[in-house]
Amino acid sequence: MKDDITIFLNEQDDKVYVRVPDDKETHFELQNLAGKILQEATHDKSLHDFDLTGLEDGIYFVLVNQGSLIRSKKIVKGYHP
Repeated sequence: MKDDITIFLNEQDDKVYVRVPDDKETHFELQNLAGKILQEATHDKSLHDFDLTGLEDGIYFVLVNQGSLIRSKKIVKGYHP
């Protein structure tokens, strides 16, 4: 069940994509390292994206809440070792 939610950063278009199971209302949040909510949305579509254009390089967290299923992932923008 945990693998039903996919979160990934596409550096080519500077967006984070979140894929969830269809037809379930889902709450999406993008937070900075301090926990401040930068973007949020609630809908029942299977794909959501956060546009990181204009945000500073650094660490962000994507939180996905779909009923009893909650998932988070750390996103690192702009660091290329």
